[in-house]
Amino acid sequence: MTQKTARTESGPDTEASRWLHVRLWATGALMTLCLGVLLTRAYVLQVQKRDLYRSLAEEQYLREIEVPPHRGRIVDRSDSELAASASIDSVYLEPQKLRSELPDVPRREAALVKLAAALGLDLGELRRRAQSDRHYLFLKRRIPPEETQRVRALALPGVGLTQEPKRYYPNRSLAGPILGWAGVDAIGLEGVELAYDRFLRGSKASVIGWQDARGRKVMVGGIGDSARERGHDVRLTIDKFIQFRLEQALEEGVHKARAKAGVAVAIDPRNGEVLAMASVPSVNPNDPSGARERGVRNRVVTDPFEPGSTIKPFTIGAALEAGAVHLSDEWDCEGGQWRIGHVTIHDAEPEGILTTTQVLGRSSNICTSKITRRLGREKTYLFLRQLGFFAPTGIDLPGERSGQVRPVAEWGDVAFANISFGQGMTATPVQIASAMAAFANGGILYRPHVVSRVISASGQTVLESHPEGKRVMSTQTASTMRQMLRAVMEKKGTGEKLDIPGYPVAGKTGTAQKVDPNTRRYSPDFWASSFIGFAPYDDPRVLLFVVVDEPHEGHYGAEVAGPIFVKVVSAVLPYLGVPPQSSATVVTAAPTPRPSPAEQYGPPVPVAVRYPGIPDAQRVPSFLGLGLGRAVDLAKASRLRLELSGSGVVVAQEPPAGSARRGPLCQLRLAPPH
Repeated sequence: MTQKTARTESGPDTEASRWLHVRLWATGALMTLCLGVLLTRAYVLQVQKRDLYRSLAEEQYLREIEVPPHRGRIVDRSDSELAASASIDSVYLEPQKLRSELPDVPRREAALVKLAAALGLDLGELRRRAQSDRHYLFLKRRIPPEETQRVRALALPGVGLTQEPKRYYPNRSLAGPILGWAGVDAIGLEGVELAYDRFLRGSKASVIGWQDARGRKVMVGGIGDSARERGHDVRLTIDKFIQFRLEQALEEGVHKARAKAGVAVAIDPRNGEVLAMASVPSVNPNDPSGARERGVRNRVVTDPFEPGSTIKPFTIGAALEAGAVHLSDEWDCEGGQWRIGHVTIHDAEPEGILTTTQVLGRSSNICTSKITRRLGREKTYLFLRQLGFFAPTGIDLPGERSGQVRPVAEWGDVAFANISFGQGMTATPVQIASAMAAFANGGILYRPHVVSRVISASGQTVLESHPEGKRVMSTQTASTMRQMLRAVMEKKGTGEKLDIPGYPVAGKTGTAQKVDPNTRRYSPDFWASSFIGFAPYDDPRVLLFVVVDEPHEGHYGAEVAGPIFVKVVSAVLPYLGVPPQSSATVVTAAPTPRPSPAEQYGPPVPVAVRYPGIPDAQRVPSFLGLGLGRAVDLAKASRLRLELSGSGVVVAQEPPAGSARRGPLCQLRLAPPH
């Protein structure tokens, strides 16, 4: 009995012990598994994904801080610097470091007083900044050298110097409106600085800065060198000497006339390069504050105005190009008064019978109106549009405006007469100058431009400008107009007193009434006085257009703007190495022998005349033997679009006359009649 009982009692103990071991093993296995998971996860986080989580962590307290780059230089055509960048000291403060190293309040206060005096800062504002919980802040940026020396001499804890790039213009206000200026962040804001910003702006530099829990920058060591690679250099077509002479003469002329403003632009008529461009009021780009409020802008490209008599060479030239008038034609100037409808047109001086050449030389409004009436509205508009009016020239400067004129269909007799002598339409100075250059160079309209080349820091040419021109008139018309413009400068011409000894000038005066903004009528007190000319007239090297806005001492272009032209061109031509001519070599205006068509035209340059609504399945009419005006009329009636080359009468056409129309286009070749 005893043994049986013992075996029976040992059974439950064995069972309990077995389950205890099972639970212990299960618990151990679970803990081992958990530990394995933790170790695996730790391995993944700390080894496999270490770089990812390190970068995520750094993003919480590190920031890449961009620093303004060094901009490239702007130089004139002779590589003389007009704009450059230099490293300038800026003062920064570490408020926490200042307080920790100067815990004594009186000592810290004395240091702040000295620092405020050294930098010319407000002491109260400096105290407020010193109490900031930020780790780093600028006190004053781009300081002059004398302030740098004073800060270094103080040697205050928590106050340091770092260098930043600063744009400076060594010639002060010279070419200010052309150059424009760049902002504190080294981004171009006006002029060439804006137009070529993507080339001038250098590669952005950056430094790593610390950031605290509130997202505030901490830069214990300063920002260091700010430039990795400077921007490209931009070389202008501007000549520093010519620019200086032009600005000086224009400012003196505006001051003498007590005028509101003045603009002038000098162009090389052979290729469209702008040699100088000036506006008064001007600006010093080193300190452009308040420039816009003072009316500073590059008025040569931004300000359209009614050109007055300076438009007459173009409206008369249109009639000559179309063969509607000839130099020997005579015109009755009606004794200085001519009534059209309800309006009487006046001439400045009463005239009787004048030839076409004399009409331009004496600037008769009446006879100019009669000449354009013979030509017609549409052909006058077409020629002006072909010369670049009423559309931007494409000059590489910001803010260009195009000028305006009412649609041709709205030109009544009075409006057409006004447009013929430069009222009722607007144009910018650069438009008028580039159009006049076509007379000077033989009939080619070039796109004006101020930048010749963009050069990288390594000396490689990144961008280069090439003359972009198209033929807009025959060489015969251009030659005739040069002679007529020369006659303006001779006896009884409006520019008689403006000729330059040794350098015969061809030009045109302009005296345009301005509209009074209050009455919306032409004012007897507000004028735009102008003169445009080129010299030497038989081989032009420089073309200059001058406008003086609202002069109060005189108002005729010859007496207000003309002397500015003479002063500048008299200095520029010898500077350019142009030898003076003897009086025997200066010839008067006379028709030149007509060249052959091959000599006259060279490669054809198409000029498109577009008309809408062109049906197919019609025969091509014959244009052979027609002049430009009749050819345009026939094309309009036939709903054809013309491409024209040459001048005179039609000598060839494609498709041939009478053939089936293959489309809306017809190409005409014109040549002078034999």
